[in-house]
Amino acid sequence: MILSSNYSFSQICLSSLKKNEWNLGMEHTNLSLEYDKSLIERVLDDLDMRYIIMFLYIIRNDLFKDLKDQKIIESYERVITLDEIFKNNILNFWEENFIEIATDLGLFKNIRSIREFNHKDGDFTIRLGEETITIENDKISVPDHTLFLMINKKFKFLTKRNYNLALIKLKGVKCQNSNNIHHFISQIGENDFAISDDIYYILDQFGNVYQAIKIEITIEGVHQKYLDMKEKINEYIDIFEPKLRSKSVLKKIFKAIKSEENVFKYLRDEKIELPDKFNFDEDTERNEIGNDWYLRLIALLNTRFKMEQLEEKILEMKKYYSGKDKMFNYLEFIEKVSFNEDSIVNKIQNILLKLREDLIKINKELEVLTKKELKLLNLDYERYLITRSDD
Repeated sequence: MILSSNYSFSQICLSSLKKNEWNLGMEHTNLSLEYDKSLIERVLDDLDMRYIIMFLYIIRNDLFKDLKDQKIIESYERVITLDEIFKNNILNFWEENFIEIATDLGLFKNIRSIREFNHKDGDFTIRLGEETITIENDKISVPDHTLFLMINKKFKFLTKRNYNLALIKLKGVKCQNSNNIHHFISQIGENDFAISDDIYYILDQFGNVYQAIKIEITIEGVHQKYLDMKEKINEYIDIFEPKLRSKSVLKKIFKAIKSEENVFKYLRDEKIELPDKFNFDEDTERNEIGNDWYLRLIALLNTRFKMEQLEEKILEMKKYYSGKDKMFNYLEFIEKVSFNEDSIVNKIQNILLKLREDLIKINKELEVLTKKELKLLNLDYERYLITRSDD
């Protein structure tokens, strides 16, 4: 049979699975791509459940190579049984790729990156935590708290409550086409979990899961940096006037900036009530403190406007795989980034590069400002207005 180039790899696998199940007269019991594709998509589109499955998959597939290499298992167990683990122990027993993935996942509690690991001396003590990944009876067991810390290190918005609820859901998801319950993960003992074989081998058909999650982690890292900077700008604006950063007022400020109008005149025309210190006149403009106060505030509002434009780009990029208006479900996203379909990886990398450049530029502008300096400037300006009115 000649396969058309219009068919994706996952479609070919799905067609093959479907044909085999019909030929064998199989009853639908296990999770399968034929019967449960929409269910799998729904589960993976839920952020809390997605990350649990993705990280368990990466631990099994990328870190431990699906337990097919006995040397990896033996070298791992050799290290975790040591009373005290030093960097040299890691270097002596683990391969470079294993160390990089373990570091990336957050297996080491006192190392944040492979760069930090490389800079440590050989006698540096490595901490794996009170509980860590173990291998028993051909099963990779991951303690629930260890897994949470791994995910939360990359995705700060994941709460322990939502994580625990997702664990419960994944232990038994009702099939949409039968009375069966599908287990996306299995519980081992009291607190350990493993990915089920069904979802593991289904994901394995779609390509490089690790690459997909790393792209998402990179985007999330940029978004988090953006949020931290936005919060800093908001705190600076608060010093001048908290009302200026309310949603409704900011919307009008952005409109004024976009149309190159005088911001505070525009706000007055829009019936936005602001303190008297925003009623500028010729004396205020000529006064050095008044002029400095005005220019600093306008600069901050302009920076806040730039940040809003950057957020639009970040959210647009996230639409590749997430949100109400997403372009692809997560299975499709994995497949597309694995094979760089439509140059999706290149497009995301180019956007990320430009975003980072813009954030670095804005951050340099913010670095010259301090809360103390801005508070003093605001106090000086308000004091000037009071003494002027007394005169």
